[in-house]
Formats: sequence, structure tokens, C-alpha cells
Amino acid sequence: MSQQTILTPQTLDLIRVSTEFCKYIEQCATAEKQEFCRVMLGLLPLLYLKTHLIPDVPEMPGWNEEAVTEDDYNFVRQSVAKVLGEDDDYLDVFVEDFKYSDTPILCTVSENLADVYQPVRNLVEVFRRQPYCEEALQTALYDTLDQFRLSWGQKLLGALRTLHDVTAKTL
Repeated sequence: MSQQTILTPQTLDLIRVSTEFCKYIEQCATAEKQEFCRVMLGLLPLLYLKTHLIPDVPEMPGWNEEAVTEDDYNFVRQSVAKVLGEDDDYLDVFVEDFKYSDTPILCTVSENLADVYQPVRNLVEVFRRQPYCEEALQTALYDTLDQFRLSWGQKLLGALRTLHDVTAKTL
């Protein structure tokens, strides 16, 4: 796959939406709960859709250095938890641990959004730091899509359902 193929309009759309998501979530600590929910209810479906629209990317040998540190992850998680307060927790049945339980599993929007943030921010950083390195771009895109299918797609949807409920109960 050539760089020209990687830099499709769909990929560039994903990078734009990912950048907006990352920028907002990194600065959300002072947001009001309803404003945070409103913005996330707009960005999360777009992020899901733009990721879903990327065609299959062949796996490329190699790896990219992770841009998101544990401190970055925890900062995002704590910022979202602070904004949502008691509305951060929710019960979910669409998690791996549920198959070993008779009851829904307690999850948090903050952890789910931090789990979405990590691969998405790593992708944005590769495109920002190495825009002309075909192998790095393809590896980053493949990794992000693979993680989307295996993990963060479901976590995004869990957070989205809960944010919808938070907004709906105040109407």
C-alpha cells in the first residue's frame, strides 16, 4: 500500500475528527457536564463512523513509539471523571468479563474514553510527527483499526450510551 493510498480522504477525515476529539478531551477538566456531554455526543459518533469507513489496511511489519504516556492516560481519565462526577459509573454487559458473571459489570465513562483516547492520540501523533514516512503511517493506521475492532470501538459505544442517558435524564 502506498502513501498515496494511505492518505485517502477517509483517512484524513479520521485524523481531523481524532484531532478534535483529543484536543477537547485533553482540555475538558473545566467543562460543565452538559457541555461535555453535548460535545462528546457529537464527536464520538463521528469518530466511530470515520474509523469504520477506513478500508482494510494491510499489516506492516514494525512499530511506532507510543506518544501517550501513563500520566497522559490518567490525566484524561481523571479529567473526565471530575466532569461527570456520579454519572461516570454505569453497568455494562458488553464487556469481556461479563461472560464470567451473572450480573452486569461496573464500568466508567472516564476509563472508556481514556481507552479510546490512547490509540487515537497515538495515531494523530504519528501523522503529525512522521507525515512522509509511509511505513509509520500504515503501521499506525493498521494498529488503530485493529484496536478499534478488538477493544475501543465497544468502549466508545458504551461511553456514548451512558452520555446519552446523562443528557436524556436532564431534559
